[in-house]
Amino acid sequence: MSTYVAVFALLMAYVALVSSYIALRTLAKLRRATAVLARGPRGSADRESLVEVTTRHAQLSATVADELKALRAYVERTREESVAADRERDDETVTALRNVALVRYDAFAEMSGRTSFSLALLDERGDGVTISAISGQTGTRVYAKGVSGGKGEHELSPEEAQSVSAALDKQRESGKLRSALLARRAG
Repeated sequence: MSTYVAVFALLMAYVALVSSYIALRTLAKLRRATAVLARGPRGSADRESLVEVTTRHAQLSATVADELKALRAYVERTREESVAADRERDDETVTALRNVALVRYDAFAEMSGRTSFSLALLDERGDGVTISAISGQTGTRVYAKGVSGGKGEHELSPEEAQSVSAALDKQRESGKLRSALLARRAG
C-alpha cells in the first residue's frame, strides 16, 4: 500500500511540476505583452504604465467619437441642404419650356414639301406658346399664340392644337418614364 501512496505522490509532484511550468510560460508571455503595451509611442524613451496607455487610448476614443458625431451632423445638414436645393430646382423646372413638339404640313394645295409648321413650346403646367409659320408662294407669315393650361389663349388652328397635344403627350410619357425610373431606384 505504501508503494501506491508513493506512486500517487510522484504523479502529483509531476502534475504540479508541469502546471508550474505552464504557469511560468503564461506569466512570461503576459510580461512581454505588458512590456509592449507600456513602451509608449515609437521612438519614445519614456515608458508608460498600462493604466496610462489605457487612459490615453480612452481619451483618443472619446475624441474620435466626438469627431464622428460632428461628421454625422455635417452629413445630415448637407443632405437636408441637397434635398432643399433639389426641391428648389424642381420648382424652377416646372416653368421651364421642356415640352416641345413640331408639326409640319402643307398649308396650301399648290405648295408641297411640308414647308409650313406649328411649334409648341410648353412647360410642365401646359403653359407656353405656339409659333406657326405658313409658307406660301409669295412669302411666309409667322404667328405666335399663347397657351395656358394646354388651351390656346386665342383659337388654335388644327395644326397648332395638334402640336400642343403632342407636347403634352411627351410630358405624360416623360412623367411615366420618370415614375418608372424612381420606382426602379427605390426597389
